[in-house]
Amino acid sequence: MLDNYNLTLLSGGYYHCDAAWTKNARGMDQCYKVYFPVSGEAVLEMDSGTLKVEAQRVYFISGFRLKRQICESRMDVYWLHFVPESLYLRYLLDQLEPAVSWSRRTDGWPARGYTEVCRIFEDPFSEENRPRQDTSPAVACRIQGLLLAMISRLLERLDDRSLRGLRPEYYRLKPALDYMHDHYRENPSLSDIAGTVHLAPNYFHRRFKALFGITPFNYVLARRLDQARHLLASTPLSVKEVAERVGYDNPLYFSRVFSAQMQVTPSDYRTVNQWSAPQRKSTSGGRRHRIPGHGGPPGTARLRRL
Repeated sequence: MLDNYNLTLLSGGYYHCDAAWTKNARGMDQCYKVYFPVSGEAVLEMDSGTLKVEAQRVYFISGFRLKRQICESRMDVYWLHFVPESLYLRYLLDQLEPAVSWSRRTDGWPARGYTEVCRIFEDPFSEENRPRQDTSPAVACRIQGLLLAMISRLLERLDDRSLRGLRPEYYRLKPALDYMHDHYRENPSLSDIAGTVHLAPNYFHRRFKALFGITPFNYVLARRLDQARHLLASTPLSVKEVAERVGYDNPLYFSRVFSAQMQVTPSDYRTVNQWSAPQRKSTSGGRRHRIPGHGGPPGTARLRRL
């Protein structure tokens, strides 16, 4: 049986990190992150230890397990933030190490992926090497393809025998997952969700939490807010319109819920992550760099905060 492995891209681009990038993890970091550092270095404090992020490597990081990010000097980096639509895929990714990296010089897919992310976010032949605002189906497919290629290699690390016990229970509850996925905007009741698998609400709640480590309510909430993050970053919709798209009739209540979970208001989230945000000035005075993998002239990078 094929499951849903679609990904929701939250944000991405190029950023020059400096000391101001240093911060403790917040709700808005609850996602998966892919970093392609161009130069410099930074440090990530994960729940399992400290990771040094440096150029010439590709990083796949679980923001759910991030505690703090630190940049004492500088780091120029391409980045992608995303969440899986499937709770099953999220479960599989959670079985991996909190951070995995590869050398960019390795032959094969990591090196190709490094070049591809530059093509996605920058036009190497333009006078100003800015992240692309092209939202064509071809670009969307390339982003999904890049991330899924990484994920497929990561999942090869899992021991299939350790997942055999999960699958029967997962497929037993899958109709409820599908129902929540399709009806999250309606904020379905626990009784309605449990009814799809013919279980008593409290018994379903216990089985669901035991399997996935999250309650049905919190899963639906996360789904609504993940979609809200995507819309805030990738569309010009107003906060009121975004709230309506994810099932909130009252935009003020939506803002309160979003702020409580993300530790940032919807408007501030958009300012930091919007794909078409105005160009920001770097504290380094506008560093110029040559795009890795291309021979075109260097340009001034347009900045986006991670």
